[in-house]
Amino acid sequence: MSIYSGFGLAGPPRGVPLLVGLRVLFGGVLSQMGWFFFGFGMIFVWVFTLSSDLTGWYVFRGALEKAEGRITASRKTRMSVNDTPVWEYSYQFTAADGRSYEGKSYKTGGGERTGRAVQVEYRNGRPEASRIEGMRRGTVGLIGVFPVLFPAVGLAMVAGSARKGLKGLRLLREGHSAKGRLVGKEATNTKINEQVVYRMTFEFEAYDGRTYEAEARTHVPGVLEDEAEEPLLYDPADPSCAVMLDDLPGSPRIDEHGQIRCAAAPLAFASVLIPAVSILGHVTYAVMRFGGR
Repeated sequence: MSIYSGFGLAGPPRGVPLLVGLRVLFGGVLSQMGWFFFGFGMIFVWVFTLSSDLTGWYVFRGALEKAEGRITASRKTRMSVNDTPVWEYSYQFTAADGRSYEGKSYKTGGGERTGRAVQVEYRNGRPEASRIEGMRRGTVGLIGVFPVLFPAVGLAMVAGSARKGLKGLRLLREGHSAKGRLVGKEATNTKINEQVVYRMTFEFEAYDGRTYEAEARTHVPGVLEDEAEEPLLYDPADPSCAVMLDDLPGSPRIDEHGQIRCAAAPLAFASVLIPAVSILGHVTYAVMRFGGR
């Protein structure tokens, strides 16, 4: 038996408790997975992407000036590429303008000694941006850009979930209620936790007497099949904009007075744990890393 039996929801505008809002915005599987991808992926962005050489394709293109330089110091960094340590080399050189410049270049595998003469290359008129020929200006090359894909995918998942959550919250506050009858169920090519996601279509009658459809996508279709008619909310200005109540994260409860209540407060607090850790953790690290600059 659904918790919405009778569906005695009070008329709009309705108050939406904070815990319900948190669960609807952050409690969905897509949202939780997205925040995890973002939070975990950003670790590799800090380690690799910010240490990568992103200048090679635009600073060192075309004709380059060359000058003889000398390695003044070398050290093994904490970075490794395929288990081979990356070395940092400090160097000095005199450019065509007669001035002396310093720089740092990186090489996987090392092998260069302090005091060795090297060829330094730089773009014409920009000797302050230089590198030892055959080396790079970052601890890793352009491959360090690839970790950006992980937090980017995570943010895309979060954005998709947030759109659905904000729509749900708006309709919880202002939407008209109705009951929909399942008229279509189609398996998609998407899976969540090895479970197929289904596209489920419901037909309902709005206040204007016309029939509309509401769509839900879920990997647990049973929650939308336990009644002959399932409760939903729709926008009276545009009844095609609708949401199934049992498809909202946390499935908000309706009490005997027709008010919206949170089904499980502990789960509502738990739903913000991963987003909070992701945001606070990375903001704290950013402040520690760049705050003193």
